[in-house]
Amino acid sequence: MYRKKNFFIGAALLVLILGLVFKAVRKDSYTKVMEKNTVKELKELEKTLETLGEKTGVDIVKTGDLYKVELEKGTEVGLGETEALRAESSIEGNKEKILYRDFRGEKRMVIELYYYTPIPPTPPKKVYSGKLSILIDDVGMNTQTADIFGKIKKPVSFATIPFLPRSSEATEKLKEYGFQVILHMPMAGSSDSLNSRTEGILMPKMTKEEVYKRFDKAIGDVGEMKGFNNHMGSRFTENAFQMKTLLKYAKNKDMFYIDSKTTSKTKGYSTAKELGVPTYYCSKFLDNSKNVEDIKKEIKAAVKMATDSGKILAIGHYHKNMAVALKSMVDYIENEGVELVYVSEVLE
Repeated sequence: MYRKKNFFIGAALLVLILGLVFKAVRKDSYTKVMEKNTVKELKELEKTLETLGEKTGVDIVKTGDLYKVELEKGTEVGLGETEALRAESSIEGNKEKILYRDFRGEKRMVIELYYYTPIPPTPPKKVYSGKLSILIDDVGMNTQTADIFGKIKKPVSFATIPFLPRSSEATEKLKEYGFQVILHMPMAGSSDSLNSRTEGILMPKMTKEEVYKRFDKAIGDVGEMKGFNNHMGSRFTENAFQMKTLLKYAKNKDMFYIDSKTTSKTKGYSTAKELGVPTYYCSKFLDNSKNVEDIKKEIKAAVKMATDSGKILAIGHYHKNMAVALKSMVDYIENEGVELVYVSEVLE
């Protein structure tokens, strides 16, 4: 009986010992497998980082088991948890930290991802072969035409005649569209009948004080302007004395002058140059015919002139067909390498 009892105790101890041995062997085998997998997966992570570092805009710096990675926001990184490595991720601002621990809980690798938003490259500045300034005369009869021109999202300049029914309203609307507006100052032309019907016109026989008064009154009607050109004016602009009187006064107001060149005998441009008033002149009228196709042909001719000479100023008038023709030609002007600019950008 005693021997039998000892046998069972011995057998139980043997089973226990064998179990412990088996458990130890299994644990040792598991440890070896996990250590092997850990080394393998760390190498795979390193290979993933190497591939990532080959991408444009990715910079990787390794210090020990720490990898610092700078990369563009949205870049696919391909990092995550593995079988043998547990990933602990935390995000703070533009930084993401991934800590990899092995099966024992020991730190094996740290990856810090620093995301940045790239600054878009500045497009190269377009090189133009010439400048074309288009000045639209005779603003003032209505505001509806301003809305038609408002569809042209390019630098276009306008000249407002004072004392017309909608001079100030049309001027303000054009300015709201982003256009440059100058004063279209009435000056004596060749027609006595037309001169007599034009309010606020400058006449050759006026005194200095009368010229000043009418010029100020015109500005008061349309609002402060940085420049002006002549409306009609074939008689007045031929008068060197009166042009000098007017331009000296305009110079005191820091205004520039555009010579509309309504006569080949004009003294406007030359007098302005002599006095040091910023100035330029009209080289071409665009709408002697108000037919859209004819206007487009004149714009093409103006573009060629701008290419040949470097810059020109062309004058059109405030009507629907001029707006329609110009809007249809803005791409052509650009494609021909000519820059559409305000009148203030061609001054001398």
